Amino acid sequence: MGVNEEAGQPLTDLEPDVFSSKRNVMVDLREALVFDYDGVIADTEPLHWKSWAVLLSRHGIQLGWEEYCRIGQGVGDKQIYEHFRSRMPHADASVFAEQIAERKRMVRELSLKKSPIAQETAAMLRSLGNYRLGLVTSSDQADVEPVLRAAQIQDRFDAMIFGGDVPRPKPSPAPYLLIAERLGVKTGIAFEDSEPGLESARSAGFRTVKIERATDLSKIVKFTLK
Repeated sequence: MGVNEEAGQPLTDLEPDVFSSKRNVMVDLREALVFDYDGVIADTEPLHWKSWAVLLSRHGIQLGWEEYCRIGQGVGDKQIYEHFRSRMPHADASVFAEQIAERKRMVRELSLKKSPIAQETAAMLRSLGNYRLGLVTSSDQADVEPVLRAAQIQDRFDAMIFGGDVPRPKPSPAPYLLIAERLGVKTGIAFEDSEPGLESARSAGFRTVKIERATDLSKIVKFTLK
């Protein structure tokens, strides 16, 4: 649930002395707070799973939630497609690309119909005026920005990295190296929900906090910055 049940602390690789500080600002001027979108800021992973399950069922493949979490969180559509390609030997690539576009539309429409961003998350992001904030996601800009605008938090991010902005997606460090460059920082704290995302951030020199549920984000960020 994003929190160590016994210690009541978030799952993190931050150094212990970080949490002992009583300063209001934990990071220095060279650092920033960077967030993943799916599964961190927005509770969209169930939507992505359902849309992929519908798509793959047309090809005779059943995709359960556990398998999706194992192979689908934190990666782009191309990587998920490559994972299943051997099980769809007769699938036409152009037709499958159209089905992926349909899948994305489904998630986007559902996200705009009912926001996947909790009010507590939006309020927390608006309260972080003393920090430089970044967004790093494997999702497309067209699928993310309308949801951020609807939640009135798009302008809270000083820089954003979307799928396609870098040649190598997570778990490569490339997305986090680029966000650091755009933010003008050397390092920072990354909030991620997937192993590819955590690996990407760590490889780029960011400290990480794992988020198990998007609904826990506000609580965990406040705990981290105490």
